Amino acid sequence: MPTEKQLDYLELISLSKALLEGQAVLDAITGQEPDIAFIEKQHRRIAEYKRKITEMTKREDEPG
Repeated sequence: MPTEKQLDYLELISLSKALLEGQAVLDAITGQEPDIAFIEKQHRRIAEYKRKITEMTKREDEPG
């Protein structure tokens, strides 16, 4: 069962993905080039949130 903190991170992942999708649509509509720095930043955030969830899960699985 996910903890509340894990659910918070899952929500942050979802929001980051939605930001990426929304920005891609906006760029397509306006004809602008994608902001590579923004895209990379969001991907780093998503990876960090996933790492934190994995660390929490490992700690929960440890006998103790």
